[in-house]
Amino acid sequence: MSQVNRRSFLTWSAMVGAAAFSTPLFGAGLAAAAPGRPPKLDSLTSDWLPRKEVEHFPAISNFWGGVGSSGNVLGIRNFTLAPYTDNGGDSCELSVDGVPVAAGTYRWSAYEITRKATTVSGVEIKTATRLAFERNELLLRIAVSNPTAAPIAVSVKANPRIAKAALPAHWDWSRPGVGGTFTARKVSESSVLISHGSSSGVTAFAFAPAPTLTTASGGGSAQWSVAAGQSATIEIVMEVGETSTGKPLADINDGKGVVDACNATLGAFGAAFSTAGKSWEKRWQDAFTPGNGHYSGSLPVLSVNDPVIARLYYMSILSVLACERTNLGPKFSAVLGRPTGPGTFHGLDRVYVTGAPEWGNTTTYYWDTVYVSGLQTLLDPQIVKAEVTHWLTKDTLVGYAIEWLTGNTVGPWYSANDFSFFMTILTYVNYSGDVSFFGTTIASSGKTVLEHLKSIATNWQKLVPQGQVLADYGENHNLMEVLPKYVHQVPSFNAANVWMMQEAAKLFTRAGDKATAKELTDRAESLLNEVLKLYDKANNGVWNCRYPDGTTVAVRMVMDFCVVGTLLAPSLTEEQKTAMKRFVTDELLVGDWMRALSLADPMAPVIRGDHGSDGSYDAWPPLAAQTFARFGDYPGFLSLLKRFAGVTRLGPFSQSHQLRQGSSLYGVEVTDRPALNADGAVTVSAWINPSSWPSHYWESSIVAKDSWSGQESGWALRGGAGGQISFVLGLNGRFVDVKTTATVPTSGWHHVAGVYDGEKVQIFIDGTVRATQPATGKITPTTGTPVIVGNCPSDPTRRFSGGIDEVRVYTRALSATEINAQFEATTPATGADDSSLVLRLPFNEGKDTKTTESITAQAVTIEGATWSSSRTGFGTALTFSSEAAGPWRTIISSPAGQQAFNALPGGSFAEVIISDLFGYNPDLGTATLRSATEPRGITATLTGVVLKGKSQTITSGPEGLSLDPGH
Repeated sequence: MSQVNRRSFLTWSAMVGAAAFSTPLFGAGLAAAAPGRPPKLDSLTSDWLPRKEVEHFPAISNFWGGVGSSGNVLGIRNFTLAPYTDNGGDSCELSVDGVPVAAGTYRWSAYEITRKATTVSGVEIKTATRLAFERNELLLRIAVSNPTAAPIAVSVKANPRIAKAALPAHWDWSRPGVGGTFTARKVSESSVLISHGSSSGVTAFAFAPAPTLTTASGGGSAQWSVAAGQSATIEIVMEVGETSTGKPLADINDGKGVVDACNATLGAFGAAFSTAGKSWEKRWQDAFTPGNGHYSGSLPVLSVNDPVIARLYYMSILSVLACERTNLGPKFSAVLGRPTGPGTFHGLDRVYVTGAPEWGNTTTYYWDTVYVSGLQTLLDPQIVKAEVTHWLTKDTLVGYAIEWLTGNTVGPWYSANDFSFFMTILTYVNYSGDVSFFGTTIASSGKTVLEHLKSIATNWQKLVPQGQVLADYGENHNLMEVLPKYVHQVPSFNAANVWMMQEAAKLFTRAGDKATAKELTDRAESLLNEVLKLYDKANNGVWNCRYPDGTTVAVRMVMDFCVVGTLLAPSLTEEQKTAMKRFVTDELLVGDWMRALSLADPMAPVIRGDHGSDGSYDAWPPLAAQTFARFGDYPGFLSLLKRFAGVTRLGPFSQSHQLRQGSSLYGVEVTDRPALNADGAVTVSAWINPSSWPSHYWESSIVAKDSWSGQESGWALRGGAGGQISFVLGLNGRFVDVKTTATVPTSGWHHVAGVYDGEKVQIFIDGTVRATQPATGKITPTTGTPVIVGNCPSDPTRRFSGGIDEVRVYTRALSATEINAQFEATTPATGADDSSLVLRLPFNEGKDTKTTESITAQAVTIEGATWSSSRTGFGTALTFSSEAAGPWRTIISSPAGQQAFNALPGGSFAEVIISDLFGYNPDLGTATLRSATEPRGITATLTGVVLKGKSQTITSGPEGLSLDPGH
């Protein structure tokens, strides 16, 4: 084993140099902004977040893609820098003396994920994870302090499953699947090369100081010894690229270029590590600098004495920049696998994707773009123009997004398309002053942009059923997917149709086509009258959906408030506005966030972070605040902005934020270790005394170690639906789910077990097999994912209610006789001496907040459970409650609901600060202010608002708003 004692540590530290630690490795003080400049990135970090508050582990980007962290103090997942992507599994796990070290706290910054942990023996670990700026390269720095009286072994797994997924691989909301075999080769005493059997992608690792390096099973392992009482710094580079032949690796020399690049970076690690942060900082500052050489525009600088609003504004913008991609343009076509020749798509120099790194890595959703279209036009008008020009070559009734490797639409038609196209194009022209764009002819259609806008504004007529008046948007998969009653003739998009025709009429009036303008105005007025009929005073501020049979249903959801409220505010009565606002304040606002769906709605509870009753899509809160402003309630508007700013302590805006009561670590969590990831056979068993069962058979987790991130992996023993028991396993990356028809009643103790032997899955209840299903394959490991009793690591809402005792995991399939013996046993010791038993929780302490895992003697914290009596003669057990307790708190939504960590819609906060807090309302190249005489309740300036080359300043003061036209 490589020795890292005091002498070698001092030598290595001298080589690295003190400058390597002058960057914010483990946290720096807040950096003050220079006058007229945005704050430094180091002041825009998350708080230090304890693990129990984190369900979506932080992720970072480098403008080529992103990578996420895991539950391990060093682990990564979802490495996605197109065309390279992993299989979603965890890698780079750090262990001390063979035991994986779980992260204790996390901190996010734009360019670094920082984690801390302390082991049971007191060993302290700090890690920093960065992506090299615009390179396919990961940089890891580890600081280890060993205060114990004995040396420790620190090991890191070099085991990512990364492939090159160039075209024709299918990129969409999800990434291409990565399967096949991986082979690891030791290149030198300090480097290893991993190749993929069916792609040209290779991954190199280099380590300093040189470790004891081994390879096996498609990965490597690096190990160092840290002497008693000493500290050490370890630096690691992971370089991803392709073979020199462009084919799967046949000879180790085919990967020499990638290995050499990896070693070169390691040789100048301190400089590379520092550059990753400095280059991000420069890109950030460029965004606010006219003529910066990167963006085609620039953003205004906010100067305000209120740090809450300032942080909200800048964190919102930072969330948009995290979605910028510069590696999908023409010069990357070869590596992306694009076809060549005339008429082929070559990409754009920059695009702004919807999400990263789990989902949406190469796609831009029309709807996500519309709510940041003003911000993006100020920042990058040439790119917005190129994007919408490309959009107009597509049918708005096909697909929901553009995929930027191919330029094609992907996914099914989405009901927001027409509104998104129209509003984004109109916003581009208003904010850029590029009025001539309306006269541009789109080659594929032969129509001008203005003619396209008319077609888009009237597309709704194709969706009107015979004998009806309003557009019918179909079932919930075209709308708010998880809300089956928000369907058909919905108020939101029918209101948008009114607004689009009103705006199109203005454009045709200015173009001198009075006949078309009148036609559109008349249609808009007629449709407006029908839309207003969907409001029912008896619903207390909530609008109705109308179904094909004429019946109406009120859905207590935020969308109608936002869309109808902002677009049709002049047509609403003060009574309606007051009732609508009351609906939001009384039913949707919670803590520093909101629900998309009220708990008072008959569909509730609906568990999904973006559109459900447990959270909200990140654009809904700023749009809700904006609606208060459009209703003339500026105090309410400002109050909401300040309220929602609280979530920035968690990091960037994401796809959505969820609401939680109590700890995210509810249950008994056992830190992962290699023995818990057997892939051949498994038996999971427990004694349970349920007090209630939820509606679905999968909703109540007894004991689980599962993951939906990337591959479907691990296993879970669970119950519900009147007491049915289910056992689910990820076999070869796909879940096999088996459930019983027999049930466990909600009284008395019962023994349950799930067994997989490589040929079949079985479930036992009270010693008798109750379900059997043939199944084959290896169990896909969930490296880094803990075992949780009483809850589920992939979805912490699946809480068990009732008593649990004697939880066990074996790495073999126990026989029916052995399982029945445990059920019939009169002592807990039965089966406890089996060499394949890798986890046992007897819960026999009966007091305090910790329990001991018998195999490792590890003390485990108990969250949300109380001590109770077990069955007669078996001592104590733990009783869990499915009812959450404690105050509501907000989290970045769990990735289990396909929610991305980095996402575009959070930019909506900055958008509404510009458009409503400062009233910026440009009209086809003329700068105007909205409600300028209305004070906003804040003293501030917004400088550098550029329109047609003129830089303007907007000032907010006690008398309202003023505009300095600038120069």
